[in-house]
Amino acid sequence: MPGLSDEELVAACLSGKESAYAVLIERYSPKVYRVAARICRDAADAEDAVQETFIQVVRDLAKWRPLGPLEAWITTITVRVAQKTDMRSSRHARSSGTLTPGGPEAPELEIADPHAHEPIVQVLERELKTDLATALQKISTKHRAAVVLRFQEGLSVAEAAAILELPEA
Repeated sequence: MPGLSDEELVAACLSGKESAYAVLIERYSPKVYRVAARICRDAADAEDAVQETFIQVVRDLAKWRPLGPLEAWITTITVRVAQKTDMRSSRHARSSGTLTPGGPEAPELEIADPHAHEPIVQVLERELKTDLATALQKISTKHRAAVVLRFQEGLSVAEAAAILELPEA
């Protein structure tokens, strides 16, 4: 069943084949977690967002139309769920006065550099990644989602804008 197209996989899910749901989750969970982990400021929130995303995907699967890629539809759901989860968690943390800095363990961007073996380059690269991660944690959930989709997931401006339902500008 892993070799099925998205259309065939959705059809199998909608016909009630439990193994199809397992394939769907296995196929898309790495990307869903990666996006959620970069939007949410807490690893536990990211995991909650992943679960909620797949609950929504399974519940609304009949609504998906193959006019666009299934991956884009799932990513749109992931972004919305992760933003809501992060905002809810941030409001709770502010009201309780316990906002912990730092974010979830998420795959980092690789910076290609021919001098990467030099110790000073390695130190500077680590500092840059830390600074970028810290900066991402400080911006709003909406802006963080845009940065994640565009620069960390490699989507075009048009694709990121479509997922976030924002103008390209």
